[in-house]
Amino acid sequence: MADLENHFGDDASVEEETHNIILKFLEKNSAETSTKEASFMILDSLKNKDIIAISETTYWKEKHINIDDKIFSNSLVKSKANCKACHSDIEKGLIEDENIKDIDSFASSM
Repeated sequence: MADLENHFGDDASVEEETHNIILKFLEKNSAETSTKEASFMILDSLKNKDIIAISETTYWKEKHINIDDKIFSNSLVKSKANCKACHSDIEKGLIEDENIKDIDSFASSM
């Protein structure tokens, strides 16, 4: 949030009021405040590393190792950063296996 002018190569600047609302949400819902196992594992993967993308953590890579890279470039998924493409409850902080969309549904649209 401190450098939104250069957010992954884009200018994601917002008005101060919006900035404060987003920052408050992020602080309240950060992995550091979560009781979810995935949060602990992601935080552990970040220790002593200069990683800013969850998809670059050891934990994420291990959990997604059997997914063909073509899935992430599929027009329905677009990138590794689009968690919601597969994890329908991600906005609730849920990434339970039973809620993951079937990969075959993406394969048929390639």
